[in-house]
Amino acid sequence: MIDAATAERIGLVNRVTPPEELLPQAKAIARMIVEKAPRAVALSKAAIHAAQEMSLTAGLSFEMEAFGLAGATADKREGMAAFLEKRKPAFTNE
Repeated sequence: MIDAATAERIGLVNRVTPPEELLPQAKAIARMIVEKAPRAVALSKAAIHAAQEMSLTAGLSFEMEAFGLAGATADKREGMAAFLEKRKPAFTNE
């Protein structure tokens, strides 16, 4: 078993949060996720869950397929346009 500080230092986790800041931090992360393209978020979530039940090779294949599906959406084009135009994207889940 390793402690939280070690897990953060070796890259096992990307952030360690004190218990009293856990809920506010979780809500802040949730707000960031909600602002993303809905289909891309759903595909990412599906890939994360599927990877728990697959071999590394199958998981990477699933991830590549999900990436391809996300890249073929109107939301992907909107995200890229918004980035280039330095504005907030207006995702439509298409």
